[in-house]
Amino acid sequence: MTVRFPVLMYHRIESTWCPVLDAEEKPWAIPVVDFEMQMRRLHELGRTGVSMDRIHRTLQSGGEVPADWVGITFDDGNASDYQHALPILAQYGFRGTFFICGKRVGGEIPAERVRSLHSAGMHIGSHAMSHKFMTTLNAAEEESELVESRELLEGLIGEPVLHFAPPGGRWSSRTRRALQKAGYVAVSSSRYGLNRADKASFSYCRLPVVRATPMDTFDAMVRAEAVKLWDGYLRAGVLGTARALLGESVYGHARSWGRNQ
Repeated sequence: MTVRFPVLMYHRIESTWCPVLDAEEKPWAIPVVDFEMQMRRLHELGRTGVSMDRIHRTLQSGGEVPADWVGITFDDGNASDYQHALPILAQYGFRGTFFICGKRVGGEIPAERVRSLHSAGMHIGSHAMSHKFMTTLNAAEEESELVESRELLEGLIGEPVLHFAPPGGRWSSRTRRALQKAGYVAVSSSRYGLNRADKASFSYCRLPVVRATPMDTFDAMVRAEAVKLWDGYLRAGVLGTARALLGESVYGHARSWGRNQ
């Protein structure tokens, strides 16, 4: 049987210091007490939180992802990345990848805090420049989003930015070609699922941890127990069909259902 590993996908962490006022963002926001409990649980289960850079490098070198590794990722570039995620991850000796939207730098997350995440051992990836969905752009606009965000982040941390997470999970075969042309080596997608522990990929699946995620589901995620995640696979299939049939605007309403389940 093929061994598989999980990659967790987070967005915001909510607290008094990092309030979430937008009702549409609430389902994606994890209360800080819940996030700390989840990371403590990860530690209790003997798991180690690692970045996508470490995972991909291990697989590219011909190695296998150890059974105790769990990928941890954050999308967007939020104030809570530095305020809450960093100290809690560091408390347990975990690492993670922070996919940062270029235009959030200097606003939602100051440039010096991006540098601090990197200097603390966290991995920095691109989440495009302006959070536009790749599938709604023409080729020139898409290339600009990918290249400008990468150049901005590289200028901040002084190292290559080689990993990408597409905003809203929307990307295409054209996006893949543009990413490879720009020098990216891997994508953390929004495709629901687990990943092969013995084979490198250009695109890795993730498991979204949202406000409504119960602890038994979280346990199944980090233990890579696919049979216990059937409802997540079903929901992802329904939403994928909705996007294909209804288009982006109507799909947005269907996706809000998925976030609240």
